[in-house]
Amino acid sequence: MAKQTSSKTVLSAQSIVEKADALVKQRESFEQNEYARSNQRLYEILAEVLDMYEQASSSKTTLAETVKQLKTKLEASKVRVQTNTLALTLFVRYVFRTDRQRSMNYSRTLQAAIQQGISAKQLAQFVEDCGGVEQCKKRFTKSAVVVAKETNIANNMSLVDDTLANLADNPLATFKVPNSVVANTYDKDFVFVIGKADKQGNIKALGAVPAYSAGMTKWAKQQLALFISNQQAITKKGANAKRKDSALANAKSAVKSKTPTETVGELLAA
Repeated sequence: MAKQTSSKTVLSAQSIVEKADALVKQRESFEQNEYARSNQRLYEILAEVLDMYEQASSSKTTLAETVKQLKTKLEASKVRVQTNTLALTLFVRYVFRTDRQRSMNYSRTLQAAIQQGISAKQLAQFVEDCGGVEQCKKRFTKSAVVVAKETNIANNMSLVDDTLANLADNPLATFKVPNSVVANTYDKDFVFVIGKADKQGNIKALGAVPAYSAGMTKWAKQQLALFISNQQAITKKGANAKRKDSALANAKSAVKSKTPTETVGELLAA
């Protein structure tokens, strides 16, 4: 059953989207009339973007609904939104309707502020003190968790490619679909299959997606790389535990061998 979104959440998200629409008009006015004169106004608009994001982030359901509405409206305007786009970057993209690189620069500026505990009210001064967006975004540093995740993906990507290549020759399963379903995907790297699984690992193949997405392919391979990394960590942890148990058993055995255990009866019976 599909998860229901409360009307209160939808209305809350709609109010944020309406604020975003108003901010789009302010941004357009800024770029047409003030851009050459005032970076300060740019910083103020970025602050309002951060304020919207903070407001939406107060509730996970509200953030999800807001992102859903923003994404729908952007795609209706022929703006492509990738599945791995940060929610914060989506807010930036919605307001500025600019190229991906510029959106990323603004997003990293906001991320730098968030990392340093800067609120929306403090943002304009923060960017000004940094020396502008270009200098401010340099303060953004990836967290150790993100760096570790990216490293694990990179380290295991060749193994993912090899695994998929081997499975192409020895697939887990093969099933037939109408030719029309794969007319646009048969010559792509992969075809996406929709399925349902149970806890026992049984998967019911429900059908194939009749379209291809390079972004989804990249995401799927990254998830496989992370899964392989996690499985390797579990295996390593298990091996370490076995070595520890073995060492402990050997230590106990050594102690026991140095401890007199023979009884008089055993000695007399010998």
